[in-house]
Amino acid sequence: MAGTGLQPLNFFLILFPFIISAAVVSVRVWRRALSHQLAIEDWLIIIAEVLLAALTAGVWKIVLVSYSGYHAADIPKGAVNLTEVLLWRWINNVMYNPILGLVKISFCITLLKLRSPKVWAKVSLWFLIAVNSGFIIAATVAHIFSCTPIQKAWDKQVPGTCVDRKPYIYGVISVTIATDVLVTIIPAALLHDLQMSRRSKISVIVFLSLPLAVTAIAIYRLQNFVVVLNLPPGKPEDPYNVRNSLSNIESNLGVLAACGPTIKWILERIFPCVASGSTRPTKQYNYTPSKPSRMNPSNQGYQKSMDVELTVTGKDYGHSTSFIRATDEDARSDEQAITKGGGVQKTVTVEWNVDAVGDKGGDRNTTGKTAEPHNYV
Repeated sequence: MAGTGLQPLNFFLILFPFIISAAVVSVRVWRRALSHQLAIEDWLIIIAEVLLAALTAGVWKIVLVSYSGYHAADIPKGAVNLTEVLLWRWINNVMYNPILGLVKISFCITLLKLRSPKVWAKVSLWFLIAVNSGFIIAATVAHIFSCTPIQKAWDKQVPGTCVDRKPYIYGVISVTIATDVLVTIIPAALLHDLQMSRRSKISVIVFLSLPLAVTAIAIYRLQNFVVVLNLPPGKPEDPYNVRNSLSNIESNLGVLAACGPTIKWILERIFPCVASGSTRPTKQYNYTPSKPSRMNPSNQGYQKSMDVELTVTGKDYGHSTSFIRATDEDARSDEQAITKGGGVQKTVTVEWNVDAVGDKGGDRNTTGKTAEPHNYV
């Protein structure tokens, strides 16, 4: 034989992305477990990574048995066992579709926990979760039962029938591309009204745009499938390629895209210059005082106009008034780490007026005070 051609490159493209994704997921799980914040979105990523480990082994095997990367003239005659190649391809496709679906559902749940007040964002995210959940089930079942009996999918000597693969392949990749694009657009739209330093904005855009890399791979795979599926009858695909490794690269990039904040945390510790700068206030909310009434004596001279946390203590007035926004552990999710440490923080400056009513010394009026509430992003 003249040489192994592109096969070593295939092996590298299969193994290296998996090592990176496994390391990032391990750091994410370690941080979340350490802070007792392991949640459903983390478990979905863990399941996806376990499936990805199996897919990595499967793709390695199919590259090995199909002599993928070799020039056709360099493959020994009769060395390729078509039944074995088709069997491993069938196994890999069973694992491939659930990985990307689980990753996107995890990412959507993370975005939901940002608790955006925009109704369209919540509806869109739940819609994507439903679509991807249905996609996992439908695509997997359709692939498993594409032939009757199932064994005919890899053993062409078995009597039976199989459905046309073209509509299935085109449909699966098209849904993958469409959902990839939507998962990228929604977080960008959520951050549209936030003002921040250019350095911070670039950092956030980069990490939220990681799904675009997955989309690019999916589009390239679709183009390759169009070429292969339209080859003249009897003409085999040229084995001198890296096509088999593309599904593994795409799946690993999907996992990494869902772990953007963890990647940012790692990079900030390796390269401190990656840490983004602080943001500036984006909106100003006014709190207008209102006199307490007999029906509502607890008002203490304040009228709440926004649901943010504000604590005002007046030494001269002898009282402390708090307006507290309801929070839970979701608000401190690690996946919001991209908004911490100089990330996207929304600091609100509140202008307030105080009418001290009912003091023995008579009415006092103080205006122009400024309070800095706690961050709530």
